[in-house]
Amino acid sequence: MSLEFNKVVDQIEKLGRMLRELDFDVSDRLTIARQRFFGATNLDAIHERIRLVRRPDVSGYRGAAPLDPPYHERICDTFPPPAPVSSATIMAADGSQIYPNDLWRVPYYLINTGLFVYYQGDERTPLQRTAPRLVYHPQRTREKSNRVLGSRTIDAMRTAREMAELGKLAWELKDEARPLVALYDNRLLFWVTSDVTGGKRIMEQYRGSLVHLHDARAILAGYVDNPARSRLIIRLLHLMSLPLDQIKTSELGSGDLEGLRDVDLLLSVLKPGYRTALMVQNSPHNLKYRRFGENYEIAFFYLRVTSGYQDAIARIDVPMWVARDKQAIDELHALLLEQCAMQGRNPYPYALTRADELAVVSSRDKAKLEEMIRLAWRLNRPEVDPLVFSAKQIGKDLARSNKRMHEL
Repeated sequence: MSLEFNKVVDQIEKLGRMLRELDFDVSDRLTIARQRFFGATNLDAIHERIRLVRRPDVSGYRGAAPLDPPYHERICDTFPPPAPVSSATIMAADGSQIYPNDLWRVPYYLINTGLFVYYQGDERTPLQRTAPRLVYHPQRTREKSNRVLGSRTIDAMRTAREMAELGKLAWELKDEARPLVALYDNRLLFWVTSDVTGGKRIMEQYRGSLVHLHDARAILAGYVDNPARSRLIIRLLHLMSLPLDQIKTSELGSGDLEGLRDVDLLLSVLKPGYRTALMVQNSPHNLKYRRFGENYEIAFFYLRVTSGYQDAIARIDVPMWVARDKQAIDELHALLLEQCAMQGRNPYPYALTRADELAVVSSRDKAKLEEMIRLAWRLNRPEVDPLVFSAKQIGKDLARSNKRMHEL
């Protein structure tokens, strides 16, 4: 039975009346933020405040900070599109997964990685590759408590595997046209939570892949398409408004700019094609990356990409070995703008779109894989059904299916 929409009409009308009463106007805070943004010209003053919030007796600041000298850029500066790059090798990776199902007597999971290579300035056909990995051994699909691995663990494994495949591909293509750009569809500041099984090993694999990419001299970038939750610059602007003697005891969130997001500010200060200054996120997780090696702290900048019809604000994460290389940043800036102009009205990197197409595992693919696994069961263990009987699940499948079962 589908949702009875007539029973929610009154509730939707109440929602509409509530919307009339809510205040979505942030123009007053946006005016203040713009004034502080364009007034943030003194890097020494900013560094002084960042040193204060990094003291052991001060905690809670999770905003932006400038890079260390001599690589720092003024927060208020914006940077126009660089000269186009005539030739480059652009790699992209994305992943998809099938989570384990504990109704299978031998649960399995699948991680599929899609890899796409675009040869800028070359008429060669792009390289397309997938790397599916099926894991089914009981010791690899269950926790010590004998429960199947959770979705957070599989997601973390997928992230580590995507970065590992990028690293392998970078070495394979290291003699191709430079710059060699590696695009990853997510933030680079990756960490695992306590509910991830084998989290330490997964983090070691991820950081090892960063080293692999660094050694291949790749320009690695994490592309965050919709940084709607980011308030890194907003928090920095609030920090800059506080007197030095109040920083230790003050709330280090957004303060009087609460409700304002970075994208709200940047849509008003960034022209199409322009980027912000390079910054780092002040956080314990990023400190761990820095302690792992000074080249591996994660920096970022915002970029206003455009398709010519539509604009969007993207956040670009880069490791420090890229952030400290002005030529690499300019090349990445130019290539991302060109990639985002290749899909008609959709301002998103073409290579990442294609990598996603290669990686996705559709419901039809999943059904075909299950059919193949059932066949393997029938050939090797015909006396045992691969699925534990669940009347509830069978009832759901029948109710939600378009098919009907008939018996004579």
